[in-house]
Amino acid sequence: MTRKSWKRILSSFINDEKGIIEPYSELPAMALAVVGFIIFMAVLAQAYTTYQEKSFIAGHFQDASNLAKKLGKDSSLTGTRPGIIDSGKLESLKNDPDEIFKKYGSYYNFMFKVESNSGERAYSIIIKKPDSGEPKTGISASIPVTVALNDVEEIPGSLTVRIWSKK
Repeated sequence: MTRKSWKRILSSFINDEKGIIEPYSELPAMALAVVGFIIFMAVLAQAYTTYQEKSFIAGHFQDASNLAKKLGKDSSLTGTRPGIIDSGKLESLKNDPDEIFKKYGSYYNFMFKVESNSGERAYSIIIKKPDSGEPKTGISASIPVTVALNDVEEIPGSLTVRIWSKK
């Protein structure tokens, strides 16, 4: 190739305006990339939060189960007959639950429910600390218990404990 042909090729390349980029034409593409990155980070954060909640549940289910067993045997719930939850003790405990929460609430916030639905008789009571609130997530465990409604009548029921982490 001669020098003249190189000049002609170079001149046509420089003077051709088909390939020139307009100013600010990359802004829509950049905006899409930023929006995509923000959505990716939001999905990643949500996945991590869900993983944390599920791993807390998996790691502490045994704690909730053990607390339910301890409460089922506690003398402030059973009274004179071990293994049988006294409804009268539960009613008095509902008015002043601080003792039981001081005894078992050192690591977790918790609440518990004793319920029974046996044929013609139904019984349900929820005992929780008034100022502890109730979160969206927590760990629940239930154990079967016998509920004494009075000196003569006993019905089968369940004791459900729900724990959640202290913040």
